[in-house]
Amino acid sequence: MPLLVIVAAMFAAFLGLFFGLYALLTRGQRRTMREIRATACERGWRYRIRRWQGNPTAFRIDGQTPSGLNWIVTSGNTSGYDRGWSVQLGLRIPALGGEVDFAVLPRDSDGRDSALARSAVPPGVESRVAALSGAAASAIGFLRDAREFPSGLPAFDAAYQVLALPRRISKPPVDPALAGRILSWPADAIAPHSVLAWRDPFGFHIHARLPATPNQATVTYFVALAQDFCARIPAPAMSPAPTGFVDRLVARFLRS
Repeated sequence: MPLLVIVAAMFAAFLGLFFGLYALLTRGQRRTMREIRATACERGWRYRIRRWQGNPTAFRIDGQTPSGLNWIVTSGNTSGYDRGWSVQLGLRIPALGGEVDFAVLPRDSDGRDSALARSAVPPGVESRVAALSGAAASAIGFLRDAREFPSGLPAFDAAYQVLALPRRISKPPVDPALAGRILSWPADAIAPHSVLAWRDPFGFHIHARLPATPNQATVTYFVALAQDFCARIPAPAMSPAPTGFVDRLVARFLRS
C-alpha cells in the first residue's frame, strides 16, 4: 500500500480512538448537562453553555424569582483544587444591587473570622480606591463599620460569619431556618465546601463552592435557597452607579 494511505489510516484510527475515549469519559457530564437543561426548560428558564470558557460544563441560566426579579446563575471551574473545591456556582439578582450592607463569609479551618473581615484598612485608602472602583470603596466602608449578626444556629455560626451595617439592617440576615438550609443540602445534590453571600452595586450575590460539577438537584436547590435568602434582606440603599475603570470591567464580565 502507498505510504500516504497507511499514514492516513493510522491517523484516522488515532482520531477514532481519541474521540471514542472522550465520548466515554464525558458521558456522565453530558448526561448531567442534559438533565440541567431539561429542568431549566420545564421551569421556563433560559439555559446556555458558556462556550468562551472552553469548558463544556460551564453554563448560564436566566430566570425570575416568584416576585418577578430577574436572576442569573453561572457555573464554571476555578483553580481552587487545593482548597477542597473546584467549581463555583453563583447566582446574581441585579435589581437588588446597592450599598454594600451585609455579607456571609466562611470562617477559616480553625473557626476564626474570615481573613477579609480581619483585614485592617489604613485611613485614606477608601477615597483613593473610589477613584478606580466605587464598588470596592463601598466594600471597604462596609468592613470598617459592619458588626456581626449571629444566626442563632451554633453549627452555622461556628462555620460562618454574618456581617451587616447596623444602620441598615436591624435583624440578622440569616435566621436559624435559613442557616440550616445553607448547611444541609439534599442527599442527591453536590454539597458545597462553603457558601458566600453579599450585596454590592452590581446586585445580590450568592456563591456555592463545590467539589464537583453541579447536577440538576444542586442547581434547583441552590436557586430556591437564593430566593429564600433574598426574601429576608431589606430593600437596597441605592448608591451612585459605579463608574470607575475597574467597575466597568466587572460590569462587562458579569454580562457575559
